[in-house]
Parts: sequence; structure tokens; C-alpha cells
Amino acid sequence: MKKILYATDFSENAEKAFIQALKIAQKHKANLIMLHVFDIPTSWNYPYTEDALEMERQAICESENKLKGIFDQYAKDINIKYIAAESTSIVKAIISVIRENDPGLVVIGTKGGSKVKEVIVGSTTKELINKSPVPVLAVPENAVDSDLKKILYATDLHEADIPALKKLTALVRPFDSEITVTHVSTPNEYKGAEKMEWFKDLVKDRINYDGITIQLLLVDNIYEELNAYINQQGFNLLVMLEKERKGIVDRLFHSDLVKKMEFHTSIPLLSFNEHYLRVLEKK
Repeated sequence: MKKILYATDFSENAEKAFIQALKIAQKHKANLIMLHVFDIPTSWNYPYTEDALEMERQAICESENKLKGIFDQYAKDINIKYIAAESTSIVKAIISVIRENDPGLVVIGTKGGSKVKEVIVGSTTKELINKSPVPVLAVPENAVDSDLKKILYATDLHEADIPALKKLTALVRPFDSEITVTHVSTPNEYKGAEKMEWFKDLVKDRINYDGITIQLLLVDNIYEELNAYINQQGFNLLVMLEKERKGIVDRLFHSDLVKKMEFHTSIPLLSFNEHYLRVLEKK
């Protein structure tokens, strides 16, 4: 993990996400990239000029100064890069910065607070999870500041989870985290003990990390009871794999739920994209 990308709209919640990004960057001794994406400036924003290029220059300068102001509050000894990008598409701008800078992780807040235009909002997070070639860490507005000591990885017992778990262990190894890999299922949809044992053996053979526990959680309502389980066990991070659509169960558990959970948990959600993990595995 050599670079962390943090995207902000300068809202209070986005600053919470910055604290998390900063912690991860410090643990990995990684460079931190701070990004703000703004829409096309108007004369209302900059009344002293009608020159479009001058408006853009002023907006970039103002954004970079705000980014620097956030970083300077914490005065951390890490390498920092400030980027202000003009775009009408927040996700396209973030993806462009990802491709140009090759970070290992993107950190965002899940609710924006801009008076002109909320940029880091739910729809943006959903689209970014679908399209980002690197993992996305979404920090909810009511997140409690904590180290990533206790992590829940929700699995549907697929081999596609292995590359995601490898990435996860690389990310949290400096935190000495405990990872609980849990298959959450209804009794009717449970694939059986044989499938669970196969998955346990797969993890043991391919993942080199001592702090992993694998277990089963049978529930009647996956969404509600998973949320309750997270709160009861005191997890600091929820991890899910955004799967390529294959069937009804996969669509429920990995596509719709991964996005639904981001708005209703008080802990950060880390999402891996199966498509891009497959691409990386083939390189």
C-alpha cells in the first residue's frame, strides 16, 4: 500500500473519512493524495471576473488551499499531494485520478454537505463501488473513530472471495486486526457443511494470515440481523465483495446489500470489486 486516495467535498462527515485515511497512510507509511472535485465555476461563485479560465484557476487555488487546511490541522509527517479537478461527473473524475496515480485504496465519506452541490453522496458511492479498479472505503456520517482492530468479512462462500481476502489482509496487517469471515445465510439458502468446510480449507491454503476466524451465521432476515450482529460484536469495519451478477442470491447479498449496508451501519464499509480483482489476478 504505497498510496491512499482521499476524496472530499469539505463536509464535516468527509473530514471524519480523512482521519481514517490518515491512519491507514501512517500505518503503511504511504503517500496521501487529497482530492476535491468541483463543478464548473459560475460568476455567482467568483463575482470579480467573467473570464472562465480565471474562474477555474481561482476554484483550483481555493480548493487546494482548503485541502491543505484540512491536512495542516493534523500536522502529520507523511508525503502529501493535493489535487483539485473540475468535472460535472464526480465518479469519472475520481476514476481518472485513480488511473493516473495508482493508489491502493480510495477513502470517501458517504454523505455530503456542500451548499451548492453534494458531491460525495449515496449515488456517488454506489457508482464508485461499481467502477473503481481499487477497493473503496466508505465512512458513514455517524462513524465512531476507531482503529481497525475487529473486522467482519461477509462471504457467500465463493472462490472469488480469496483475492479480496488477500487484499484485505495486506491492508490491515499493520493494525494486527482480527478478521471474522462470516457466511450469513437464511436456513433455506444455506449451502451446507460441506461447502463451508471447502471454503475453510481454501482460505487456510491460500491466505497467509493468523488472525482469521471463519464461522456461520444463520438468520431469517439477512440485512436486519447482520446489522444487529455487527453492533453486538463491536466490529470496526465491514467488508464485502461487490460481485459480478450471477443469480438471485448473489444479486441480493453482494450487489444490492453491499450498497444498502453503507447507509445503515455506524462503521466503515470496505468494498472490493470482483471484476477488477479478476483483472489483477490475470496480470
